[in-house]
Amino acid sequence: MKTLDFDYVIVGGGSAGCVLAARLAAESNGTVALLERGRKDVNRWIHIPATFFKALQSQDAEAVVSEPDETLGGLKFPVPQGRVLGGGSSVNGMLYMRGQAQDYDDWETEHGCTGWGYKDVLPVYKKQEQNKQLDNEFHGTSGQLVVDGPSAPHPVSATIIDAAVLAGVKRNDDFNGADQEGAGWYQVTASEGQRQSAAHCFLKPELGRENLTVLTGHAAMRIRVENRRATAIEAQDSHGQDLLIRARHEIVLSAGSFQSPKLLMLSGIGPRDVLERQGIDMVHDSDEVGRNYQDHVGAPVTRRLTGAKGLYGSDKGLSALKHGIDYFILRRGLLTSNLLDAGACVDTDGDGRPDVQYNFAPFAPGAPGQPPLDFHAVQIHPMTMRPQARGRLGLASTNPADAPKFEASALGHAEDMDTLRRGVRLAKEIFEQPGLKEIVGEEIWPGPNVNTSVGSNNLDDAIRQQARTIYHPAGTCRMGPSPSAVVDLELRVNGIEGLRVADCSVMPTLVSGNTNAPTMMIADRAASAILNA
Repeated sequence: MKTLDFDYVIVGGGSAGCVLAARLAAESNGTVALLERGRKDVNRWIHIPATFFKALQSQDAEAVVSEPDETLGGLKFPVPQGRVLGGGSSVNGMLYMRGQAQDYDDWETEHGCTGWGYKDVLPVYKKQEQNKQLDNEFHGTSGQLVVDGPSAPHPVSATIIDAAVLAGVKRNDDFNGADQEGAGWYQVTASEGQRQSAAHCFLKPELGRENLTVLTGHAAMRIRVENRRATAIEAQDSHGQDLLIRARHEIVLSAGSFQSPKLLMLSGIGPRDVLERQGIDMVHDSDEVGRNYQDHVGAPVTRRLTGAKGLYGSDKGLSALKHGIDYFILRRGLLTSNLLDAGACVDTDGDGRPDVQYNFAPFAPGAPGQPPLDFHAVQIHPMTMRPQARGRLGLASTNPADAPKFEASALGHAEDMDTLRRGVRLAKEIFEQPGLKEIVGEEIWPGPNVNTSVGSNNLDDAIRQQARTIYHPAGTCRMGPSPSAVVDLELRVNGIEGLRVADCSVMPTLVSGNTNAPTMMIADRAASAILNA
């Protein structure tokens, strides 16, 4: 078996792995290996902001599919994930949201994660950020991650923002500022027609360093543990050849909320019942590995557009030709847009914190497993911000190529269903406001046969049929102050030396918003901990 030796080995070349590898290579004298199962980010659909849906449908993404979920009426719950250098930041919708200050303060006060409060993480966000629009106490302008406003804001999105304000939602120009609540334009990780992924912003500038080796097409199979210390990664290259990648100092798992816990369990670190069922020798009994699964869940209220045009047909015929000329010659127009350019964060239960996030979309992806609607349509898409439901991951087999066994329990808590009910009702109210009401026609979902009033006996079934991931799986390697947590407050795996986890799986609770920015913040904190060790 071929053997490679490095000081640091990072498993997973997604958002977290790119940040980690870049910092460790730039700021230490150690050699760094970054392993990524997928390929380099060579797909042109990745780099053109408006074509992220094509990237999600390419070989650079894969879906982890749950067992039949009784909380969704027996439907399965597919969760697409990036499988390419840059990970989610290479295939996502490019929304830059950090969550609420209270999310991080809750990590500290309710979950014992001392040093992870808002006052601790805000400086990291500011250090990473190169904001092209805002320069104040909440934003940075000299970091590597380029953040900008929508480059081609859609007039339908502007109409929805105005309608939300008429429905009683205040206007908000900065969801990452003093107050998250309100409706407005998103900040995005796209600028001047280029997706600003973690691979593009953090990793690419460091690729010329002699101490950095990026191994794409390399799949981690297991962690080798000797005398309770992680010493190497057993891997396969793109030709199926086995190799051993040894780490003199540390191994860091940054493979995401599905793959990081799976790799721990395959290596004998996990719940006793899961390991015994698969005949895996126990290295460390860690009952929390794979538990605490969380995701934002949405159900988009959809109407036909009659008095305005959305994005339907923009990728076909003369429209596609025009957009191509605008983009490739003039670097302007629709293809520079991330498409999901506006939204809202709303307190629908009156507790003082937004609990429903809305994406405003001048187009309509179909229901889960269905193609996009074949006409001009618009969506106001409510989603849970702090889900209470908790799922679980296990092992389907001992084959590292197999997906984990995934029990989503996507709407397994009554509070989440109640949140979506309120979200759907407010979305329908927004659609009825002057300006927006005049340009929409029939309601596609929930539709005329679904009673959405309080006490309805068929709204819940409609939500279960429509419910979908917002691509934010988290929590499956949660951090905490107790030895029962998967990782400690410096993200070291409890019970095993020389091993950390640094991705959104370490979140004790999901943040109130998109997870890409928080994932990069977590990776930066991990890099600092390693460099200061």
